[in-house]
Amino acid sequence: MISVILYGRNDSYGYNLHKRAALSFNCIAEVLDAPDDEILFVDYNTPDDFPTFPEAIRDTLSEQAKRKLRILRVRPAHHRRFAKLSHLVALEPVARNAAVRRANPANRWLLSTNTDMIFVPRTGRSLSAIAAPLADGYYHLSRLEIPESLWESLDRGDAAGTIAAVGRWGQQFHLNEITEHELEYLRYDAPGDFQLMLRADAHRIWGFDERMLLGYHVDSNIAARLYQLYGHCGDVQDDLFGYHCDHTRQVTPAHRHDAVQNDAHKFVFGIDNAFDARGQAESWGLAGETLEEVRLDGGRVTYLDALTRTITAPMGEPTRTVLGAVSLEKVDYDPRHVLPFLLDGLVEYPRDSVLGWFGSRADTLALFAAAWRTLGFTGAVLVPAQASWLGQPLPEGVTAATVNELLAQAHMFVLDGGIPRPVPEGIAAADTPELRHVTRGLRLVVEDERRLMKQRSDTAAIDTLPAHLRTPRRVIGINGFLNMWEHQFSARIGAAKSPGSTRVRQGFVLPGADDSVDILPAAIGERVGNAIRIRPGRRGQVFVCPCVDLTPGRWRFALTLTPQRRLRPRIGPLKLEVLRGSQPFARRFLVANGVLPQQVQLDFDLPGSSGADAPGTDVMFRLHTIGMVEGQFSAATLTRLAG
Repeated sequence: MISVILYGRNDSYGYNLHKRAALSFNCIAEVLDAPDDEILFVDYNTPDDFPTFPEAIRDTLSEQAKRKLRILRVRPAHHRRFAKLSHLVALEPVARNAAVRRANPANRWLLSTNTDMIFVPRTGRSLSAIAAPLADGYYHLSRLEIPESLWESLDRGDAAGTIAAVGRWGQQFHLNEITEHELEYLRYDAPGDFQLMLRADAHRIWGFDERMLLGYHVDSNIAARLYQLYGHCGDVQDDLFGYHCDHTRQVTPAHRHDAVQNDAHKFVFGIDNAFDARGQAESWGLAGETLEEVRLDGGRVTYLDALTRTITAPMGEPTRTVLGAVSLEKVDYDPRHVLPFLLDGLVEYPRDSVLGWFGSRADTLALFAAAWRTLGFTGAVLVPAQASWLGQPLPEGVTAATVNELLAQAHMFVLDGGIPRPVPEGIAAADTPELRHVTRGLRLVVEDERRLMKQRSDTAAIDTLPAHLRTPRRVIGINGFLNMWEHQFSARIGAAKSPGSTRVRQGFVLPGADDSVDILPAAIGERVGNAIRIRPGRRGQVFVCPCVDLTPGRWRFALTLTPQRRLRPRIGPLKLEVLRGSQPFARRFLVANGVLPQQVQLDFDLPGSSGADAPGTDVMFRLHTIGMVEGQFSAATLTRLAG
């Protein structure tokens, strides 16, 4: 009988959005009782890594609402064609048209409304029963207002009770003020909160006018065009009241006093025929685009389902990690512990996404690949062909590729810095081929994303890129915790500071090049505020200062030291070393007539070729003492030198 059309996105638009939307979903579902009735919610431009709005509030929706609800996901990639035409992130005419095109053809009526409306039947009949005998035409309804403090007091889970309470309050608190409009084709103020039209008519006039991308008057435009078809406007005021959950306590962009609006003279008052939107006849409603449909009444494998099917053995005892020097470069993980956090960052992406994987551990890849398939992802997991340790043969759904193919095809990346098993005797984990492969992968991903940043900033160049390269690609790092890999990753990726116990950090490549880097924050040693202390009487390593994986060239490492007492003349109270992997290749002894210099520079050359196939150069800095120095260092910088 009726397809109800709603739209929105998973954000915080307006005060207490989640509650008023849940009230609306549940109450609309409550007044629909015909077998083919449906609620079509177009989730428009929610970020790819977020769930749709109804999924985010699923636990607050009634079973009736879940059964009636169809969610059509319009992703940022679909919105991109309109992004230059509007300041808005959710485009009403495009969203509503996407639903109009995909509504159940068995339904005669479309009801265009919003996720803050509560409909109260006045004669005991359902909305479906009210619509059934109506003559062909289009119908409006006056909008009545409910103060925020009133609707906030309602139980969103009790739709029948809410409808009864709102109907009672309308009379008890004198809320039922009907605001008529002098223009007959609008009939009432705010017509967009109840526009009942024939599905056939909506298709006949090509839906809502998609030129109206600046906000406001979209509802008035289609009312004016529908009026041209019939010469009059019907209403259902005698059968139904429509109450709006007011939310103007917080000023939203659409309600600002200076909000940009569509031209009413062009799109409303100037309408003299129903077919004014004929220019979109072939394209309206995202014609030709495939939209994902999400249901909340079962049938789709969820994140929880995937974990349950993939992790089959429960944990015995809790694992433990010590936050201290004893754990440096020794922290590893159980893949079953990592999987929930890793999958969490990817589960909402389109199911045809391609994932680029630079990894050190075959068991992690195998477990992830199984969960990836279980979730219904059809895109490949690409691994570099030379990473033979990741499996022979590779897990199902994992494909070997050249590095250039991986970088070109991937929609997002995972870089697994887990400790390889086993680590050869006498070799530092960071110096194994597996982890050198991962740090090299980080450099290649960063270089590729920074190259793309320049093209994305060029309005002409961005249109030449494949769709998946037009927006930043997510980068997820595994096992960046109490090790050099953590600092290498964080120096290049703008990642949220997630707890180390998750073993997962994720974000997007930072702009700029690693030509000048402050690496003091990454230094590991005895901290005194923002400095690192050099304690007298203690021999050995004072600090380790990790650095990102460098490209070949000439570099300068600079230290600012503040000694706290004069030294007796002696050779080598401090030794500064530069290491590639675990091997020192440049050093300097810091002493001059018994007094340490406050500014220390160490220049060094990193040989090799640049480019996508160049080997990574993992560099870190280490300072040793024989216990005769007291002081601290307060700055450590790395700068690329010209020439």
